[in-house]
Amino acid sequence: MSALRTLGRVAGWSCITIGTVQLVGGVRAEPGMSGDATVDSHLRFMGPIFASYGLGWLAAAEQPQPDLDRMRVLAGLMALGGLGRLATRATLGRPHRFHDLLLAIELAAPVLVEATARTDDFGAQKRSRP
Repeated sequence: MSALRTLGRVAGWSCITIGTVQLVGGVRAEPGMSGDATVDSHLRFMGPIFASYGLGWLAAAEQPQPDLDRMRVLAGLMALGGLGRLATRATLGRPHRFHDLLLAIELAAPVLVEATARTDDFGAQKRSRP
């Protein structure tokens, strides 16, 4: 199995797991979250959406040769989420330290996809197709 396919599967199952935990646990599922009902409602709503995002990763990694273009889009969306976290820092301050880890993962996602594609030499194969 290619490293890119493995990356897509790990990302997909991770997102599905996190989204499910958010749906079931609400604010109790994540360090630093307040017990406010509005925040809990929002987190439980976003959980299934994040799980669905994970399904997108799994679909992109389904074939022996993953859909690199789709994985790039998904990684870019994750990086946009990281930019959203940076906006929070700029306007409201630093959130819980756990979010530092999430921010690092989100901003690294496009780099990781590209590096993994190069490791698999997948990008060169895709560019050489007509």
